[in-house]
Amino acid sequence: MAVDLKDNVNLKAACEAVLAHNRELPWYQSWLKKLSEFLLKVQDADQEEFCSTEFQEQLWESEVITRTGMGTVNVAKVIADPGVAEYLWSIRASLKSGGVQLYDQVLAEGWREVNQRVAPPLVGRNPRLKKYRLFAALCPTELTTIAHYPKLRTLASLIGVGSKERGLSLHRTVLERLDEALGAQEQGLSLPTLERMTLPWLLYMKFVKEQETEVTEIADPVTGQERLNPLPAERRRRGMLAIGGGIATIRAIIEFAKEGCKREDLVEHMRSINPSHATSSIRTQLNSLIAEWGVLRAQGDEIHLTPRGEGLLDSGEPDEVSDWLLTRVLGFDHMLYALRSGPISVSALNDALRKVNPGWTSDRALTSLTFWLRTLQLVETRADKLLYLTEFGETWAAQIHWEPQSLTPDAGTVSTCVAACSEQSVPFERPSLETIQRSFPADIVFPISLVARLDAGLWSHPRRHFALLTGLSGAGKTVLARGYALALHGGQTNPADGLLTVPVQPGWHDPSCLLGYVNPLSNESYVRTAFVDFLIRASADSERPYTVVLDEMNLSHPEQYLAPLLSAMETGGHIDLHAQGNDISGVPPTIAYPSNLVIIGTVNMDETTHGLSDKVLDRAAVIEFWDIDVEAFPGWKTSALPEAQITKVRDTLKGLVKALRPARLHFGWRTVHDVIGYIEQAKRGGVIDFDAALDQAIYAKVLPKLRGEDTPRIQAAFADSRTLLRDMKLADSATKVGELQDDLRSLGSARFWR
Repeated sequence: MAVDLKDNVNLKAACEAVLAHNRELPWYQSWLKKLSEFLLKVQDADQEEFCSTEFQEQLWESEVITRTGMGTVNVAKVIADPGVAEYLWSIRASLKSGGVQLYDQVLAEGWREVNQRVAPPLVGRNPRLKKYRLFAALCPTELTTIAHYPKLRTLASLIGVGSKERGLSLHRTVLERLDEALGAQEQGLSLPTLERMTLPWLLYMKFVKEQETEVTEIADPVTGQERLNPLPAERRRRGMLAIGGGIATIRAIIEFAKEGCKREDLVEHMRSINPSHATSSIRTQLNSLIAEWGVLRAQGDEIHLTPRGEGLLDSGEPDEVSDWLLTRVLGFDHMLYALRSGPISVSALNDALRKVNPGWTSDRALTSLTFWLRTLQLVETRADKLLYLTEFGETWAAQIHWEPQSLTPDAGTVSTCVAACSEQSVPFERPSLETIQRSFPADIVFPISLVARLDAGLWSHPRRHFALLTGLSGAGKTVLARGYALALHGGQTNPADGLLTVPVQPGWHDPSCLLGYVNPLSNESYVRTAFVDFLIRASADSERPYTVVLDEMNLSHPEQYLAPLLSAMETGGHIDLHAQGNDISGVPPTIAYPSNLVIIGTVNMDETTHGLSDKVLDRAAVIEFWDIDVEAFPGWKTSALPEAQITKVRDTLKGLVKALRPARLHFGWRTVHDVIGYIEQAKRGGVIDFDAALDQAIYAKVLPKLRGEDTPRIQAAFADSRTLLRDMKLADSATKVGELQDDLRSLGSARFWR
């Protein structure tokens, strides 16, 4: 279950957890120490020292606050310019003398002036990251250590900060949001101030980076710094499409998807940019922006910008896509890695690339890769007609900390059609149950026996890894399924890469909702879904398990929308995707059922859902769980309520679960979480007292699901609940249950909603 960081209670708990974890790590302790020393030096320097070339070099080039990575821009002329140094001194002096109330004015004016001064001819490119880092050194209580604006914007959205803020003001708004959850930060350069300054970065790494399905950067376990996370050669994109106009054309295309758009609408926009291009060429170009550039993502027939795409659109700098190109495109890192050793001729570079992928028998793929090296200004040709790395190219090449891999001869000649390369499934060895248990997230608490039942049920058949979790609503079925999937992939660099959660919708009457379909308006395009993309990835990577969680899968009839998969998992046959003969939009006509595909469905039984047919039940391991341990709910430890109030809430909820359990009207952890959250927010408002808030929370979250016919079990459940509510002095809730008892006696049935 993803943590909702827009909620103050959750945000506070998340902040405290990441700080507690990182405080024990040597790299974080070292970072805080160096940060303190550097910031104190900046704040204590006199004018002569501050304006010296040596000090300016430290101010602009120090990576104590954050690394610029790919964003390294030569600022030697800026460092040597006494006018810039004097102006920066005036900013620091104004911040010191003007007081906190003038920070916004001084920073806003300073930011505008520095942007005007630090421009050509002093610099060739805009040193955006270095400027953010510089201002963080000048005013550390007002900025975070995230210099990369798209990353800060992504975090801001995650914690509930609007996207209207830009530049330095977004840093301030993010810090104010943390103040709201944690309390105001201290002034000065105390340890809590430094921790608050670095906290957004820790939150970003934990709740953004670790949750991404395509992690291109990871934190170094020793230094804590980001470094690139390269895919192995066999999982990379094999070549790049040359796009006339380069980055300018790409930005013109993706700007149309800024607010999200339909795939066909974007195709028409692309046609307006290049009217002479065939429809098939336009669709190929669109697919390249998704798979080769990572700037767009498809969700059904909707197209959206990725954070990387937002960054490229905002800045226009190729740095925004460098992580993707170097780690996801075969051959791109090889070229820069080779040029790091010295200049090389185009023919020699092409010869080296042919060894990377023996399947490149023509020069087309090689020419496209070289085209992008030139277009992105990573290389230049000099008088000797050799290719040299530019200063820009050197910064990209310096990020390659691995030795680039090549495809084996067999791998290089395999067709791009996944169906052909997945005819024979290679069995993988799953982790032992003990390993899965150890890597299960610490904040997810389920009985080990339940995890063991799920594990045994999923792996009881060599190909049909299908389980259904049914039982109490809100008991954590989806949390268990996702937690197991992440634990299953715990040995991977990015566990979330092997997990896809699909919220099933009412009205799914055929497989196209999952598997996509050929566009009825143009048989040259395929309307893809996240599921079909995931299925193709699973088939191409048969040595690792890929887990799909079908959330509330019986909102529609599973035997209808899962029909091709149910048949293929039983027979070991193929899943037919379309009948066009050749790949369409990268989707093959047919695909062998992957024996590494794990499907976990969650099922609720109520008036909004459908029953499960024997065709589904015969293929799945059904695991039912109705009992929850209120005492074990993790939220008790992080609640902001006083201990006495926590005890009363816990005892009330435990008593209600005990009373309602025999009639199967009890509730799960979701309700427990919501009751606690309601009381905490009521306390924050200062109008509703604790007892009234508890009464209202029970009335709102527990009682609405009470219903049933006049049976001894229902009678006992209502009577025991009313007694408990009276004992706890929860008058409104006790009265409502009394009304339900009256209905039961007089009408033969009762329900909250009359």
